[in-house]
Amino acid sequence: MDYTTSHIFFTTSLGIFTVALFVLSLVDRRVVGARWLAGSTFVDFLKTTLQGLNGHLPRFVTVCIANEINVLVFVLMFLGLHWFVVRKPFREWWWSIPLACVMAIYPWMFLARLRLWSFALISLPVIVLCAAAIVMLLRQKNERFFVAARLTAALLVIHIGMLLFRVGLSMKGLSASSSTRPWADPEWMYSMLLIMLVCFCVLLMYVLFTVIEMQSHIEHAAGVDALTGALNRRALGKYASRELEETEQIGASLAIVQIDLDHFKAINDTYGHGAGDAVLCAFVDLAREHLRSCDVIARTGGEEFVLLLPNTNAAEAARIAEGLRHSFEQMRVHYDGKMIVATASFGATERQHGESLTTMMKRADALLYRAKSEGRNRVVADDVARKPVLVDIGQQRRSDRSA
Repeated sequence: MDYTTSHIFFTTSLGIFTVALFVLSLVDRRVVGARWLAGSTFVDFLKTTLQGLNGHLPRFVTVCIANEINVLVFVLMFLGLHWFVVRKPFREWWWSIPLACVMAIYPWMFLARLRLWSFALISLPVIVLCAAAIVMLLRQKNERFFVAARLTAALLVIHIGMLLFRVGLSMKGLSASSSTRPWADPEWMYSMLLIMLVCFCVLLMYVLFTVIEMQSHIEHAAGVDALTGALNRRALGKYASRELEETEQIGASLAIVQIDLDHFKAINDTYGHGAGDAVLCAFVDLAREHLRSCDVIARTGGEEFVLLLPNTNAAEAARIAEGLRHSFEQMRVHYDGKMIVATASFGATERQHGESLTTMMKRADALLYRAKSEGRNRVVADDVARKPVLVDIGQQRRSDRSA
């Protein structure tokens, strides 16, 4: 395949990938990184088109402006990958100052025919951006992107290597016949073909990153209760299976708490189902304030919830449940100009060796039934003095401060 054919193929591929990434970004607008990467491929398409018009337009346009556009391609690439693997807004904009200086100096060097140095100068930002992206990709810890991140980092390493090779060629100087047609030089042409191949593979990685993220959103939506944002029963089962396996391996404790909102039907009958929904959402939001990052809350029925608490025994689970019970009892849910007061009952238990999730939930459910039969708005824990656990919140906080 000669250079012209390769160039046409690569330009066409850029157009296709640009459309594909833009469509994917519109399908799920939450995937902001896809828009950055789509912008990168679109700008790359413009740059490659300009390069293909060499001989038809002034060299300042097809070479100088095209090389400056190429820097923008990698800026957008870096920002897109940063969105996927870092998940924080990019704030290190100080580097735009030296980048702007390079972009301002390069056209002057090009017009001054300082070709031995001008290509090296305009290649420097691309090399730095690729190196920064490699470090960022190798440091990322999200298992979903492990393979995609490593492959992309490897491709960028190859790209840097080939770019340094071409910088070396430009520093040696091209022959008179190659100065206007650099692809006439075999080393220059084959290195460019390899860069095209690497860039094509990077485009595939763009799509892979986007598809992985969209699949994650679909899986998350499938495992989340649409009303409250808590996990649903299916997702709880998957999460509990992992926790049970880890608990079995390292011998850690695991607690579960069954929860039922008291007299929830009366709330719906008195205030309407919209009020009931508001109470459910308020309870889940409150529960998250009382839980650690490793804990989960799942909605398993209309007004029924489950807390799964890793590295927690029955007594600790009872204290967590009591804190949540007390806060919920004090909460006032505002709905349609009314203040709704609600309470909840809790049954807390700790996993015994070899127990399944089903066995744990049955025991926690029995404890919850005891809490409801003994008057509701209370916590009953497994084998903790065999009576409802009522923790003095003030006394507990004073003890924590004195410790």
